[in-house]
This record gives sequence, structure tokens and C-alpha cells, in this order.
Amino acid sequence: MGEEAKVVELPASPEKKRRKLLIIIAASIVVLSLVAVLILSFSPLLAAKNIEVTGTKLVNSTKLTESLEPLKGTPLPRISESKVQELLGDQPAIEQIVVKAQMPDTLVVEVIEAVPVAILVDGDKEYLVSENGKKLRTLGKDDKTKLPKVKASDETKDPEKFKLLTGILSTVDESVLQEVSTASLSKAGFAELSLPKKRTLIWGDASKSALKNEVAEIFVKNLSDKYAAKTTIDVTNPENPVVY
Repeated sequence: MGEEAKVVELPASPEKKRRKLLIIIAASIVVLSLVAVLILSFSPLLAAKNIEVTGTKLVNSTKLTESLEPLKGTPLPRISESKVQELLGDQPAIEQIVVKAQMPDTLVVEVIEAVPVAILVDGDKEYLVSENGKKLRTLGKDDKTKLPKVKASDETKDPEKFKLLTGILSTVDESVLQEVSTASLSKAGFAELSLPKKRTLIWGDASKSALKNEVAEIFVKNLSDKYAAKTTIDVTNPENPVVY
């Protein structure tokens, strides 16, 4: 036989080289990203040194800040909303929290509170309550909060009935609600609201609230002489309100 055949390696195609290079670059990016995450997650340079609580009106921000003291020294990327919520504990007035990291060392906790719609009067104690009937906080003697007062009764002790009343009150615009001195729930499940000058606003249920508010605002703001002897407005059916 003749000389042994020589094997000549052909150069890799440009496309194959490009694919190999892209794979190497992608793998490098993944590795670098993981390293960066690990560094940020455990680096003392990003540890929380300051804690700010914002958005509070019903709860004491100083006490909330004190509750979050154990988080100091923890790297900001490792502080979760669930951990903050755990430290704050059960706070009826807090509906939601938003946790933000303010680099390099500040943790900001934004508090979103429940909106009070009434004051529950139970003996010598008064409580701000939310639209779902939950007690948000106790009012002090010098508190000037202006909201409808609901006297404790068998109805208010029934969670479903009380929630029905507070839910209806949550549909009343603030401009009208601030004119209401007391609120009660009729046997038919309708809210009845007491206004200045011994006038009564029969609101009904929570339906058609936008139109009810329009009618009620007119009644509250523009009582003319011809209505002087008429003390009640019924907006249960706001398309045809009744004044008597």
C-alpha cells in the first residue's frame, strides 16, 4: 500500500465559534449574577442601620419602629415583608405594608392603614371602627375625630349586622359623613343617619351610592325655607328621593 492517508482537520466554522462564545458569555453572566446576589445578601456594607416607618395616623410609628429593632444589622436584600409583618404582629389598623430599601443602610416601611368609618360607643369607651366592623383603636377623651357614632347594642354585638352597617357607611362620601352625628341599622337592614337640626337621612343599603351621595349633599348643603318643616330625606331609591 501507499503512504498512510493523512487526516487534515478543517477549521471550525465562524458560526460554531460564535455559538461557543455566546455560551461562554451567558454562563459567565449567570455566575457573576449569582456572586453579586450572594455578596449583596450577606454584605455588612448593606446592613440596615436606620428604620423609618411612614404613613401612620392610627398606630404609633415610634412603637412600630421599636418592634423592628431586631432587623438592624440584617442586609437590606434579606429583609422581606413577611418578616416585617411578623415583627409588627397583629395590628388591626394596618391593612398592608410596603417594604423598601433605601441604599445604603435605611429600611423604609410604608404603612397603609384601614379607613375608619364610625365610632363605636360602648359604655364609657369609644373605638374607631373600619368598614368591616373591626376595632382599629381606642379613642381618648380629648380626641376630636368627627365620624358617626354607633351606640353598642344587640345589633352591634352581632358581627354580621355590625359589618353590614359599617359597610354601608363606607359608601357615604366624607362630606356627608362628617355631618352625621349618629348611625343605626333598621330591622330591614337600612342605615339611618342623624343630621344637624334634628334631621334624618335614610340611606338604605349600599347600592347606588354615587347617586345617593349626590342627592344627600344637596339636602345637607342647600336646605331651603320650604323644607324647614320637613326633617327626613329618604334616598333608599335615589332616583326618586322622598322628603317629609
